[in-house]
Amino acid sequence: MKTHDLIEQLSQEAVFKQNIRTPAWWAVRLMCILFLYAFGAQFFLGVRPDIALQLTRPFFAFEIILLAGITVSAALSCVFVMFPDMYQTQGILKAPYLFFAALMLLLSYQLVFWADDIRMVIPPRGGHAMECALCIAAVALIPSALIFALLRKGASVTPLHAGFFAVLTATGIGCLTLRIAEANDSLVHLVLWHYLPTLIFASCGAVLAKSLLKW
Repeated sequence: MKTHDLIEQLSQEAVFKQNIRTPAWWAVRLMCILFLYAFGAQFFLGVRPDIALQLTRPFFAFEIILLAGITVSAALSCVFVMFPDMYQTQGILKAPYLFFAALMLLLSYQLVFWADDIRMVIPPRGGHAMECALCIAAVALIPSALIFALLRKGASVTPLHAGFFAVLTATGIGCLTLRIAEANDSLVHLVLWHYLPTLIFASCGAVLAKSLLKW
């Protein structure tokens, strides 16, 4: 077969895919969906009766802000890792890790240097344990699936990052809504049954992404 004929045949057999939209287009829609889902999850879980009092505690308010920062930055990172060049904004991939590190530093500081605030609610037997981790996993299930479906529309060259951010976004919603709902301010409980499971779930997402996000 002549070269010209081969090129013509291959061009006729090629399947052209529609160009993927811009990060801003995906980011707005993803954030709207996640916000509505978080609102629904919060409505289902409820709100702790002393939320107004707890928001007067700087550490609690800062913790909520950091949780929101983790969720939003991880969601935006998911959008950018859809593109092979990440729109030349690789710095945004550091934001979720920085927010999570800041959260761990906040909790560590309170554990080491800060006595319990009388406004903190510490259940006599530690409150729930495994139930909290399972609740976070349950809340994260649907948004994790949605974000993985979104990532498959792109062409990520960093599947480990993509999977980690996908599950981190979803578990961030679970942690945030559960923190607002559960009247338990035990720092040991939060580390063991809220944030450590979140890190484990996100790591599992990174492993799964190696097979789920293959080109």
